[in-house]
Amino acid sequence: MIDARVVDDGNLVTAGGVTSGIDPALWMITRECGASLATGVESVMEYEQRGVVWRSS
Repeated sequence: MIDARVVDDGNLVTAGGVTSGIDPALWMITRECGASLATGVESVMEYEQRGVVWRSS
């Protein structure tokens, strides 16, 4: 078992919890477009991304 809020296995990104749609969406924005844009989206949504993102090597 992987103890992470978001799991990124390259081609597959999964998440768990009440905000299971928001957290992976923000992670994918971070991964594809950069942290600066993801921070801007968080600000507009008034949501702060938390928890661990696990990535396969």
